[in-house]
Amino acid sequence: MARIAILLNDRCHPKECQWECQSYCPPVRMGQECIIEGPIGKPIISETLCIGCGICVHKCPFDAIKILNTPEADETEIVHRYGYNGFRLYRLPLPAPKGIVGLLGPNGTGKSTALRILAGVEVPNLGDYEHPGAWERAVEHFRGTALQSHFQRIARGELRAAIKPQYVDRLADSGQSLGEFVEAAGGDALAALASVSLVGKETRPVAELSGGELQLAAIARTLATEADLYLFDEPSSYLDIVHRLQIARVLRRLGQTKGVLVVEHDLALLDYLADKSHLLYGEEAAFGVISHPLPMRTAINTYLTGYLRDENVRFRTEAIRFTAHPPKPATLRATKVEFGPMEKQYPAFHLRVDGGALPKGETIGIVGPNATGKTTFVKMLAGVEPPTSGSPPPDVTVSYKPQYLKATQAASLRERLVALGSDTQFDVVALERELIPALRLDSVMDVALPDLSGGELQRAAVALSLARRATLYLLDEPSAYLDSDERMNMARLIRRRVEHESATALVVDHDVYFLDLACDGLMVFAPEGPDGRAGRGEGPFAMREGMNRLLRQVEVTFRRDPETLRPRINQEDSVLDREQRAKGEYYYEALA
Repeated sequence: MARIAILLNDRCHPKECQWECQSYCPPVRMGQECIIEGPIGKPIISETLCIGCGICVHKCPFDAIKILNTPEADETEIVHRYGYNGFRLYRLPLPAPKGIVGLLGPNGTGKSTALRILAGVEVPNLGDYEHPGAWERAVEHFRGTALQSHFQRIARGELRAAIKPQYVDRLADSGQSLGEFVEAAGGDALAALASVSLVGKETRPVAELSGGELQLAAIARTLATEADLYLFDEPSSYLDIVHRLQIARVLRRLGQTKGVLVVEHDLALLDYLADKSHLLYGEEAAFGVISHPLPMRTAINTYLTGYLRDENVRFRTEAIRFTAHPPKPATLRATKVEFGPMEKQYPAFHLRVDGGALPKGETIGIVGPNATGKTTFVKMLAGVEPPTSGSPPPDVTVSYKPQYLKATQAASLRERLVALGSDTQFDVVALERELIPALRLDSVMDVALPDLSGGELQRAAVALSLARRATLYLLDEPSAYLDSDERMNMARLIRRRVEHESATALVVDHDVYFLDLACDGLMVFAPEGPDGRAGRGEGPFAMREGMNRLLRQVEVTFRRDPETLRPRINQEDSVLDREQRAKGEYYYEALA
């Protein structure tokens, strides 16, 4: 076994603690220099002298230390390392001259680092963190492999790479118009904007674009860049299912002539996009290992089962399983909440929602393209937005998680937990014993809410929402900012919590895998009228009927994988695609 010691520098505050890590360390008490003060005043932990007792991990008041016992690692495979007690990345994905390669793994395991290295933005130091990396050393290190020629081209300045960044919200500060932003790439800006349906918006300032429009703008700029290798880091974030499939088709066309590498957490989209994929496993902020390439279907099935046969590595204790969602008998579906028809009139948009009944103990998904009124409907039920006609159901206790989160209190999650201790509306015991461990929030309990990452804040908001005792839970895009593992864990948690509380939930989301795991039925929203200035919501429907209504809008068919029962997008105009369209069965009509 190898031992890895990680210090999370952003959490470590040595001036605000008593150096408990050093004071309680058994080797230090025996006179060994296992933990010493480093040059910047923070601890340095010796991996050689560490005995793996874990005392420093539990004593650190800021949860800034990780001590990991891992299978013996081949140190010759380290590609990049951030300091002595810093993150380390093992191996790199292999970009293809043509075609699409996927990269799939949890957040914090090195996917974005791998993209920056392959794009030539960051020079790999091969584990020698004390000296800056050099491309000549990288070429020598990868001699005899497919990466040697790749790094040779980077070293000679011959490789042109275009990278679509992960965090597109940072682009809003560019100070440019949309047209200027895309034209700065130097290629055919008009064609790139047309491919992502942004033509006619060229004069709009980038700062005024929505999250989805910013994502499309970043993709358009990348497409407008003349390059040999295109790297897309999470291209589906902020996009609805219609735009996700549109972008997938654009990238597939690009992959016919260029090399494309895609990091994506929407497994259905990645399955449709890529020809093969690398898996990442490891520990968040500690280390990441990139597997050898696998065929796409094998890669996702391996990811779900958690066992990488070729390397004899198990990275998941329990396999993730899907079900075919047979309809529940009517006798077992007692109504919990009923709502009547509602309408909302804005100056430029009109929403009409049919009345419906929400069954007890069930989670209902709300699906459809953006700008069709899904969030407005949820706000009306939550009492945040008054309807123009109709009214939300009376005498219903609601717990609402909004779409956009902003932490306004400087309190930590633990302080929020203490404050809620006397509030009878909250099940604090369930929050502390079930929700926080299930959503992996233990390590950020003492971090101020405004300092949490997007994913951490999302998980904290969902935990607080589910802890409230309510008849109706309203969760607007709970999978945003989460990686694939976190999405599937949250989907199962929401379903379990709603069943346990005999409540009902409405969940707005665009990830088909998330919806398939979490939901028993669907409400479907669609644009109405020729100009898209109106939307209509219908349902709830049984899962199969709801997905058929949705997928008929976006012209795509799904099937079930025979091994894992996960949904898979059929290739356009394939035999199964044509057969399902002819029968009107757009969602898992057959196993293949």
